Amino acid sequence: MTRKAQGAKREVQGSRIGASPAFCLRSERQAGFTVIELMTVVAMIGFVALIAIPFVSSEPTKTYVRNAGLEASDAVREAQAAVMSGKNNAKFGVHFEGTKFVLFEGSTYSAADPNNVVHTPSAHVTITSVALSPGGACTLPAGTGNCDIHFANHKGTPTESGTVVITGDDGNIRTLTVNAAGMIDVN
Repeated sequence: MTRKAQGAKREVQGSRIGASPAFCLRSERQAGFTVIELMTVVAMIGFVALIAIPFVSSEPTKTYVRNAGLEASDAVREAQAAVMSGKNNAKFGVHFEGTKFVLFEGSTYSAADPNNVVHTPSAHVTITSVALSPGGACTLPAGTGNCDIHFANHKGTPTESGTVVITGDDGNIRTLTVNAAGMIDVN
């Protein structure tokens, strides 16, 4: 066979198995990544992570604030429902302090009452303001003064109405509002 015929035969065999001569040369070398390629990929991952950190890190605190607001509104609704249903033929209320709120039975809050239901939100959450009327000011974090919402009648109307502000470490805020008609809202 002539040299020209042998070259043509090799070309046909290469096309039969789907490989070009350039591929055949490449396959003889070891496949892998270069250091530059690896460094580029690592740098890209680091850049994406750096951009995502502010969004990911503030999300848990938003959740803590939202959950604390919902838990506080649930406690107020529970006090309201207990009075409306005539539970123990008693008055019920919710007492607020800087780091907790307490569902209590009776006309006044007593920290020593074993029947109190204490709610302690995450350490990333603080009750920063309680503004209720009628009555004086609420002093936080101690929870002295006018820091209680009471329900005393079967209609479910509160003795005090106003707002409770819950704030997270990152500045996120939820406001619990109880109006004079007994409507309870968190936003």
